[in-house]
Amino acid sequence: MIESKNDTSKNLEKALQVLQQAKQRVANEKKKQNEKKRKAENHHKYIMGGIVVKYLPDCYRYDEGELNRILSVALQTRECQQIISKIKAESRETTPSQSNPTNAENESEGGTE
Repeated sequence: MIESKNDTSKNLEKALQVLQQAKQRVANEKKKQNEKKRKAENHHKYIMGGIVVKYLPDCYRYDEGELNRILSVALQTRECQQIISKIKAESRETTPSQSNPTNAENESEGGTE
């Protein structure tokens, strides 16, 4: 009976160790996912800042509030709203084929023949 308790204790220790390792793997995977998300967000911010500099080269002369005013007025113009609507419509047209790679491949093969 004492051996049985030792076996149970050893099995419990092993199970707890496996559980701890699994928890660590989960934590590591979450950390990797958060890092990927952070890198993607930072890259997007970098790209967006580059776009602002490209089209408004003297943007560094303005503080954040002034830039917010400039961009909010620019984005509300009729011309800008038309372009935004056009881009959204184009995006909706291309999204279904992108979600199904097989269809996109078939369409591209059909277009080149």
